[in-house]
Amino acid sequence: MKNLTLSEENFNKQWVTFWGNMQAVNLAEHWDEEELKAQLKVAAGALSIETGLAYPGALISHINLFSSIAERIAKMVCGTFPNVTKEQLLKVCLIQHLSKIEMYEPNDNQWEIDKRGMLYKFAETEGCLKFGERSALNAMNLGVKLSPIEFEAICSLDKDGEEAKSRKYVVNILTTIVRQANELAYAIERERFNKLNEE
Repeated sequence: MKNLTLSEENFNKQWVTFWGNMQAVNLAEHWDEEELKAQLKVAAGALSIETGLAYPGALISHINLFSSIAERIAKMVCGTFPNVTKEQLLKVCLIQHLSKIEMYEPNDNQWEIDKRGMLYKFAETEGCLKFGERSALNAMNLGVKLSPIEFEAICSLDKDGEEAKSRKYVVNILTTIVRQANELAYAIERERFNKLNEE
């Protein structure tokens, strides 16, 4: 089974987009540029191969794709929901998945790799936090200020199906855009992986 890869040239393009967005919304000042670049170069976006995100560099690709989709959705609904700003949306998109840098690590269990396609596993981390919560906490510890709505949107994928359904009528539009953009990005990435393996 073939897996996607990210060439050095493609990573550098992805980095220019990502870091440009970080600078545009005043997040860059909170992170060490070289350290974050080195981390994202090897960071996976998911645990299992069939997601299309279980390879070094997949995380930055997902963040950029998801951010781009979120911006397009926001533009489509801005006449009805003018209160979602581009800065607020990008801020949430850029922060939401960064905890995966520390939460995922290469799997050392060959059976799981061979039989289940689990190329990565969860790393040992302090506290029982889901990835959105950990991403928000990490950002706040670096001095990023988050509004309650931004915090909610960053943590929006942490809720399981039933909890998300029970709250769907009380979530803000920023959260809705972020959830939908993630779902679309994940679907695109899975389809790219499937097409690669049809060849």
